[in-house]
Amino acid sequence: MKIIDIAKKYGLATYNYPFEPYEVHEGFRGKPVYDYDKCIGCTACAVACPSNAINVKLNEQGDKLVWEFDCARCIFCGRCDEVCPTNAVVQSDQFELAVKFDKKALKIVGELELQYCEVCNSAFTTKRLISYNLERLERAGWSSDNLDEKTKYIRTCPECKKNKVVEESNKYFSGVNNE
Repeated sequence: MKIIDIAKKYGLATYNYPFEPYEVHEGFRGKPVYDYDKCIGCTACAVACPSNAINVKLNEQGDKLVWEFDCARCIFCGRCDEVCPTNAVVQSDQFELAVKFDKKALKIVGELELQYCEVCNSAFTTKRLISYNLERLERAGWSSDNLDEKTKYIRTCPECKKNKVVEESNKYFSGVNNE
């Protein structure tokens, strides 16, 4: 009877959870939710994920970037939410993630189109990432003068950019030695 008196005095310390929805506090880190319309394929979430719940790789044909999230591996740390530049990944308040027999229900898969280098025609990033970078440059005041020349540089893979710099510096230094 003493316990009942204490409970009446201080109130209940438990929740009627299975019978009533449990209200989580603000800042609760639940299941990450993904918005593919915002995803640019930068792979920052996959790099930041400590449990390797997010994997990014090319598909079997090699023409699309496959982004896969395995909720069974996720530790709900929120790193993917922190590093995503477009808020395509956000922590939700979902915490009930049980599935009956099919673990595939815990996986989310998305595909993004690849951008090919304008010089060597090899895939090096996603088209959405290139568009995102161009939009940011325009917002920063990038003029639209010589737009084709500028976008060609952005649509060139890092290896071809490096080769172009080496070629230009060789031309410059060979011209300096001749004078």
